[in-house]
Amino acid sequence: MRVLLAGLAALTLGAGATAAQAAVVDLTTLQLNGSATASVNDLNLGDGVGGEAFSAFLPTAFSSASTFTSSFHFTLVNNGFMPHADGLSFMVQADPSGASALGVGGGSIGADGIANAVGIAFQSWDNNHATIFSSSTGVFGGTQALGNFNLGDQDDDVLVSLQYVGHVLSYTATNSSTGVTVSDSLAVDLSTLGPQVYLGFTGGSGLSYAFQDVTDWDLNVRSPAGVPEPGVWAMMLLGFAGAGAAARSARRRQRLALA
Repeated sequence: MRVLLAGLAALTLGAGATAAQAAVVDLTTLQLNGSATASVNDLNLGDGVGGEAFSAFLPTAFSSASTFTSSFHFTLVNNGFMPHADGLSFMVQADPSGASALGVGGGSIGADGIANAVGIAFQSWDNNHATIFSSSTGVFGGTQALGNFNLGDQDDDVLVSLQYVGHVLSYTATNSSTGVTVSDSLAVDLSTLGPQVYLGFTGGSGLSYAFQDVTDWDLNVRSPAGVPEPGVWAMMLLGFAGAGAAARSARRRQRLALA
Protein backbone atom coordinates (compact mmCIF):
# COMPACT_ATOMS: atom_id res chain seq x y z
CA MET A 1 0.00 0.00 0.00
CA ARG A 2 2.85 2.43 0.83
CA VAL A 3 4.40 1.93 -2.61
CA LEU A 4 1.10 2.42 -4.43
CA LEU A 5 0.19 5.60 -2.57
CA ALA A 6 3.69 7.03 -2.96
CA GLY A 7 3.47 6.53 -6.73
CA LEU A 8 0.03 8.11 -6.91
CA ALA A 9 1.09 11.06 -4.79
CA ALA A 10 4.09 11.77 -6.96
CA LEU A 11 1.84 12.01 -10.00
CA THR A 12 -1.18 13.90 -8.72
CA LEU A 13 0.04 17.18 -7.24
CA GLY A 14 -2.59 19.83 -7.90
CA ALA A 15 -2.16 23.34 -9.21
CA GLY A 16 -1.64 24.67 -5.67
CA ALA A 17 1.40 22.50 -4.93
CA THR A 18 4.70 24.11 -4.04
CA ALA A 19 8.31 23.20 -4.70
CA ALA A 20 8.67 22.23 -1.03
CA GLN A 21 6.38 19.28 -1.71
CA ALA A 22 8.68 17.64 -4.26
CA ALA A 23 8.83 13.88 -3.69
CA VAL A 24 11.96 11.79 -3.50
CA VAL A 25 10.83 8.98 -5.78
CA ASP A 26 11.10 5.43 -4.48
CA LEU A 27 12.83 3.90 -7.49
CA THR A 28 11.51 0.42 -6.74
CA THR A 29 8.06 1.68 -7.79
CA LEU A 30 9.19 2.14 -11.41
CA GLN A 31 8.34 -0.27 -14.21
CA LEU A 32 11.77 -1.81 -14.97
CA ASN A 33 12.49 -2.97 -18.52
CA GLY A 34 15.35 -4.72 -20.26
CA SER A 35 18.27 -5.13 -17.85
CA ALA A 36 17.24 -2.33 -15.46
CA THR A 37 17.31 -2.98 -11.72
CA ALA A 38 16.54 -0.73 -8.76
CA SER A 39 16.70 -0.28 -5.03
CA VAL A 40 14.90 2.51 -3.16
CA ASN A 41 17.36 5.25 -4.18
CA ASP A 42 19.49 3.64 -6.92
CA LEU A 43 18.28 2.93 -10.46
CA ASN A 44 20.83 0.88 -12.40
CA LEU A 45 20.85 1.61 -16.15
CA GLY A 46 24.23 0.01 -16.85
CA ASP A 47 25.62 -2.98 -15.00
CA GLY A 48 29.13 -3.10 -16.45
CA VAL A 49 28.14 -5.48 -19.25
CA GLY A 50 28.00 -4.70 -22.97
CA GLY A 51 25.18 -5.01 -25.48
CA GLU A 52 22.25 -4.10 -23.25
CA ALA A 53 19.26 -1.73 -23.22
CA PHE A 54 17.51 -0.38 -20.13
CA SER A 55 14.43 1.67 -19.33
CA ALA A 56 12.39 2.51 -16.25
CA PHE A 57 9.19 4.56 -16.11
CA LEU A 58 6.64 5.59 -13.52
CA PRO A 59 3.88 2.99 -13.94
CA THR A 60 1.04 5.53 -14.02
CA ALA A 61 0.68 8.04 -16.86
CA PHE A 62 -0.14 11.67 -16.16
CA SER A 63 -1.79 14.38 -18.24
CA SER A 64 0.46 15.84 -20.93
CA ALA A 65 -1.01 19.22 -19.95
CA SER A 66 0.83 18.97 -16.62
CA THR A 67 3.99 20.86 -15.75
CA PHE A 68 6.84 19.51 -13.68
CA THR A 69 10.17 20.25 -12.04
CA SER A 70 12.73 17.59 -11.24
CA SER A 71 16.33 16.87 -10.32
CA PHE A 72 18.52 13.78 -10.11
CA HIS A 73 22.14 12.64 -9.93
CA PHE A 74 23.68 10.17 -12.31
CA THR A 75 27.05 8.47 -12.21
CA LEU A 76 29.07 6.73 -14.91
CA VAL A 77 31.77 4.55 -13.36
CA ASN A 78 34.47 2.58 -15.15
CA ASN A 79 34.29 -1.22 -15.22
CA GLY A 80 37.59 -1.84 -16.98
CA PHE A 81 36.71 -0.26 -20.33
CA MET A 82 37.66 3.32 -21.21
CA PRO A 83 36.09 5.43 -22.47
CA HIS A 84 33.05 3.87 -20.85
CA ALA A 85 29.65 3.80 -22.48
CA ASP A 86 27.09 4.52 -23.53
CA GLY A 87 25.01 6.85 -21.37
CA LEU A 88 21.41 7.45 -20.37
CA SER A 89 18.43 9.73 -20.91
CA PHE A 90 15.56 11.34 -19.04
CA MET A 91 12.42 10.80 -21.11
CA VAL A 92 8.76 11.76 -21.42
CA GLN A 93 6.90 9.43 -23.78
CA ALA A 94 3.54 8.24 -25.02
CA ASP A 95 4.69 5.05 -26.74
CA PRO A 96 1.93 2.44 -27.30
CA SER A 97 3.86 0.13 -24.92
CA GLY A 98 3.38 2.63 -22.11
CA ALA A 99 5.61 2.13 -19.09
CA SER A 100 7.06 -1.01 -20.72
CA ALA A 101 8.59 0.91 -23.65
CA LEU A 102 12.20 -0.02 -24.41
CA GLY A 103 14.44 1.23 -27.20
CA VAL A 104 17.76 0.19 -28.71
CA GLY A 105 20.97 -0.19 -26.69
CA GLY A 106 24.49 0.95 -27.56
CA GLY A 107 24.85 4.61 -28.48
CA SER A 108 21.07 4.85 -28.80
CA ILE A 109 21.03 4.52 -24.96
CA GLY A 110 17.72 2.67 -24.83
CA ALA A 111 15.88 5.73 -26.19
CA ASP A 112 15.87 5.47 -29.97
CA GLY A 113 12.97 3.28 -31.01
CA ILE A 114 10.56 4.60 -28.38
CA ALA A 115 7.73 6.42 -30.17
CA ASN A 116 6.13 9.75 -29.29
CA ALA A 117 8.96 10.81 -27.01
CA VAL A 118 11.04 13.80 -26.02
CA GLY A 119 13.95 13.72 -23.62
CA ILE A 120 17.37 14.82 -22.48
CA ALA A 121 20.20 12.51 -23.56
CA PHE A 122 23.61 12.16 -21.95
CA GLN A 123 25.84 10.11 -24.24
CA SER A 124 29.34 9.06 -23.19
CA TRP A 125 31.98 7.02 -25.07
CA ASP A 126 33.24 9.05 -28.08
CA ASN A 127 29.98 10.99 -28.41
CA ASN A 128 30.31 13.21 -25.30
CA HIS A 129 26.88 14.65 -25.89
CA ALA A 130 24.12 16.35 -23.90
CA THR A 131 21.09 17.23 -26.00
CA ILE A 132 17.31 17.62 -25.92
CA PHE A 133 15.98 15.15 -28.47
CA SER A 134 12.73 13.76 -29.83
CA SER A 135 11.68 10.55 -31.52
CA SER A 136 12.17 12.25 -34.87
CA THR A 137 15.72 13.52 -34.20
CA GLY A 138 17.04 10.58 -32.16
CA VAL A 139 19.69 10.93 -29.48
CA PHE A 140 22.45 11.60 -32.02
CA GLY A 141 20.53 14.68 -33.18
CA GLY A 142 18.57 17.13 -31.11
CA THR A 143 19.53 20.61 -29.99
CA GLN A 144 23.29 20.21 -29.50
CA ALA A 145 26.15 18.92 -31.62
CA LEU A 146 28.19 15.89 -30.56
CA GLY A 147 31.10 16.71 -28.28
CA ASN A 148 29.54 19.47 -26.16
CA PHE A 149 29.80 17.68 -22.77
CA ASN A 150 32.77 15.62 -21.57
CA LEU A 151 31.50 12.23 -20.43
CA GLY A 152 33.19 8.84 -20.39
CA ASP A 153 36.86 9.79 -20.19
CA GLN A 154 36.69 9.66 -16.39
CA ASP A 155 34.26 8.55 -13.71
CA ASP A 156 31.43 11.07 -13.92
CA ASP A 157 29.15 12.41 -11.19
CA VAL A 158 26.49 14.70 -12.70
CA LEU A 159 23.68 16.70 -11.09
CA VAL A 160 20.75 17.49 -13.40
CA SER A 161 17.99 20.01 -12.71
CA LEU A 162 15.13 20.32 -15.20
CA GLN A 163 11.67 21.68 -15.69
CA TYR A 164 8.79 21.69 -18.13
CA VAL A 165 6.88 24.95 -17.75
CA GLY A 166 5.13 27.11 -20.34
CA HIS A 167 5.65 24.51 -23.08
CA VAL A 168 9.44 24.74 -22.67
CA LEU A 169 11.65 21.83 -21.55
CA SER A 170 14.91 23.06 -20.02
CA TYR A 171 17.77 21.63 -17.98
CA THR A 172 21.12 22.39 -16.37
CA ALA A 173 23.70 19.63 -15.82
CA THR A 174 26.91 19.97 -13.81
CA ASN A 175 29.63 17.33 -13.97
CA SER A 176 31.43 17.59 -10.62
CA SER A 177 34.21 15.37 -11.98
CA THR A 178 35.20 17.95 -14.62
CA GLY A 179 33.64 21.17 -13.29
CA VAL A 180 31.76 21.64 -16.57
CA THR A 181 28.14 22.85 -16.64
CA VAL A 182 25.85 22.71 -19.68
CA SER A 183 22.29 23.97 -20.07
CA ASP A 184 19.73 24.00 -22.83
CA SER A 185 16.03 24.47 -23.57
CA LEU A 186 13.54 23.55 -26.25
CA ALA A 187 10.04 24.81 -26.95
CA VAL A 188 7.85 21.72 -27.07
CA ASP A 189 4.19 20.99 -26.37
CA LEU A 190 3.95 17.60 -24.65
CA SER A 191 0.29 17.34 -25.64
CA THR A 192 1.49 16.63 -29.18
CA LEU A 193 2.84 13.31 -27.87
CA GLY A 194 -0.58 12.22 -26.67
CA PRO A 195 -3.13 13.00 -23.94
CA GLN A 196 -1.23 10.93 -21.34
CA VAL A 197 2.54 10.54 -20.94
CA TYR A 198 4.98 8.39 -18.98
CA LEU A 199 8.07 9.79 -17.33
CA GLY A 200 11.35 8.01 -16.57
CA PHE A 201 14.80 7.04 -17.81
CA THR A 202 16.58 4.93 -20.41
CA GLY A 203 20.15 3.66 -20.77
CA GLY A 204 22.32 1.49 -22.97
CA SER A 205 25.68 -0.18 -23.51
CA GLY A 206 27.41 -1.53 -26.59
CA LEU A 207 30.91 -2.89 -27.10
CA SER A 208 32.00 -0.58 -24.29
CA TYR A 209 30.16 -0.35 -20.98
CA ALA A 210 30.05 1.14 -17.48
CA PHE A 211 28.16 1.16 -14.22
CA GLN A 212 25.41 3.75 -14.83
CA ASP A 213 23.19 4.77 -11.94
CA VAL A 214 20.48 7.35 -11.25
CA THR A 215 19.98 8.45 -7.64
CA ASP A 216 18.19 11.19 -5.69
CA TRP A 217 15.29 11.61 -8.13
CA ASP A 218 13.13 14.49 -6.89
CA LEU A 219 9.90 15.11 -8.78
CA ASN A 220 7.08 17.64 -8.54
CA VAL A 221 4.25 17.21 -11.07
CA ARG A 222 1.57 19.89 -11.17
CA SER A 223 -1.73 18.79 -12.69
CA PRO A 224 -3.70 21.05 -15.05
CA ALA A 225 -5.76 23.82 -13.47
CA GLY A 226 -9.09 22.56 -12.23
CA VAL A 227 -7.88 19.10 -11.17
CA PRO A 228 -8.21 18.94 -7.37
CA GLU A 229 -5.26 18.03 -5.16
CA PRO A 230 -5.97 15.45 -2.45
CA GLY A 231 -4.49 17.11 0.64
CA VAL A 232 -3.52 13.81 2.25
CA TRP A 233 -1.28 12.92 -0.70
CA ALA A 234 0.50 16.27 -0.45
CA MET A 235 1.20 15.57 3.23
CA MET A 236 2.56 12.15 2.34
CA LEU A 237 4.97 13.72 -0.12
CA LEU A 238 6.52 15.82 2.64
CA GLY A 239 6.97 12.71 4.75
CA PHE A 240 8.59 10.72 1.97
CA ALA A 241 10.86 13.64 1.07
CA GLY A 242 12.13 13.77 4.64
CA ALA A 243 12.68 10.04 4.85
CA GLY A 244 14.45 9.94 1.51
CA ALA A 245 16.82 12.76 2.42
CA ALA A 246 18.33 10.67 5.21
CA ALA A 247 19.48 7.95 2.82
CA ARG A 248 20.21 9.90 -0.36
CA SER A 249 23.54 9.62 -2.19
CA ALA A 250 24.89 6.74 -0.08
CA ARG A 251 25.11 4.21 -2.89
CA ARG A 252 26.37 6.80 -5.38
CA ARG A 253 29.22 7.88 -3.12
CA GLN A 254 30.13 4.30 -2.23
CA ARG A 255 30.41 3.29 -5.87
CA LEU A 256 32.61 6.27 -6.69
CA ALA A 257 34.82 5.46 -3.70
CA LEU A 258 35.27 1.88 -4.85
CA ALA A 259 35.98 2.77 -8.50
